[in-house]
Amino acid sequence: MKKFILILLFLATFLTACKKQHTVTIQAQNLTNLSDGSHYAGMNYVILERGYFLNHKSNGIATGQLDANGRAVLDVKLKKNLDYVLGIQKPDDVCYTEVEIEYPINYKEENNINFNYAPCAYLKFILNNANCNGTDDSITYSRTWVSNNEFEGSNKYVGCDYFEGDYFELSSGEYRYDWEVFKNGVSNSYSQNFILNEGDSVIFQIDY
Repeated sequence: MKKFILILLFLATFLTACKKQHTVTIQAQNLTNLSDGSHYAGMNYVILERGYFLNHKSNGIATGQLDANGRAVLDVKLKKNLDYVLGIQKPDDVCYTEVEIEYPINYKEENNINFNYAPCAYLKFILNNANCNGTDDSITYSRTWVSNNEFEGSNKYVGCDYFEGDYFELSSGEYRYDWEVFKNGVSNSYSQNFILNEGDSVIFQIDY
């Protein structure tokens, strides 16, 4: 009987030690102003517990809403042998976020989750070969989102075609277009930075 009681005490101590109190701090940060998290005001969040064993079902262990500046501080109990993730509702006027679903939470006493986001803006892109010499003319251009150090791809146009796209949605912040023009057997390279503020509708035109 005494041996049985000792085993129960050991198991109780072991289980208590395996489930510790942890503080999780969530803070939204606008990429163009890191002190501003207001776009996430009132957004719902959930912390999910997912076991590596049995049927791998997910269970929400904490839910709530971010405050007026996109912040929340909460205490949760985490088990060492389980995997935990954070999910946060995305506002309609945000085009980029580091946290939406399944952001990992580490098994440590404090988790400070400061995540960046960017509100939406709009851009129209125009290519105009103002002095076309014929089908051998070409332009190769690329766009980089400087604010997030993200290369967004390149494209090439050949000949005298004029291109005007529709307005399309982009994350706000600083951008750069780089382009190389080939005419009369000569190549010239150019670059220009520009800013897209939240809600802007901007036209970027390259005349070459």
